Amino acid sequence: MQKFPLGRIGLIVLDDGTWRFPAHFFFDNVPEAEWRAHVATDAEGKIPVGHNYALVEAENALVVIDTGYGDDTHGGKTGHLLEEFDRTGHRREDVGMVILTHGHGDHIKGNMLMRDGIRRPAFPRARYHLARADWEWFGGPGHVPEFDEQLATLEQLGMMVLDDGALRLTPEISLLPTPGHTPGHTTVVIESDGQTAFFLGDVCHHPLHFSHPDWVSAFDTHPGTTPRTRAWLFNLAVARDALLVCPHAPSPGVGRLRKTAEGFSWQPLQ
Repeated sequence: MQKFPLGRIGLIVLDDGTWRFPAHFFFDNVPEAEWRAHVATDAEGKIPVGHNYALVEAENALVVIDTGYGDDTHGGKTGHLLEEFDRTGHRREDVGMVILTHGHGDHIKGNMLMRDGIRRPAFPRARYHLARADWEWFGGPGHVPEFDEQLATLEQLGMMVLDDGALRLTPEISLLPTPGHTPGHTTVVIESDGQTAFFLGDVCHHPLHFSHPDWVSAFDTHPGTTPRTRAWLFNLAVARDALLVCPHAPSPGVGRLRKTAEGFSWQPLQ
């Protein structure tokens, strides 16, 4: 857990955990020799992958962004988001809003947790926001088991909110459609006193995606769209000198972009 002041509000990164994953999945359209020139893997071709999510202490709202792996702990390596949340001193019952950047399991499996044989909402008084385009994709052609377990159950409880397009949810928090990784993928924009942060979701999985925005992940449902989304989003981030949260970069996954002659350079905060 690390806190980053942003104007009059707090942005807290919640570390759900790190585990090793085959690197080639993140560079699906790149010859192996090319990406390996930049990436050090272990003997199995794996790299450590962070899972950084967020809590926003807005002036009149407590907002969680993505819920992590939940009960899927990978042998204790992931699923630590609630432990991190509890260290903030806030109560889970005080969270009024959960924003889901998209419908992949590592971002939503902490929505509903198994307790005493029953799945219950991790944040019992929150409304859970997801783009309608992702609801339709993961409930239809891109169906995955966690849709039924983690999203449909919330809808049945009346806790699901489906969003369309760009929206402002609070004076400090707005949603920006950033499709490519999924049809309804959303970047969360956080603003206070002239300062801006972007919670990127899976616009990028690795810092190399900033300097090579045409390198795409095997998990992108619409990979042809991803480079176009990155192009305008990265320029916007530089123009606003935005603090960025990159969920799968090494913890805490926070930094800024700088424009270079070749494109963009990721500058992690130390």
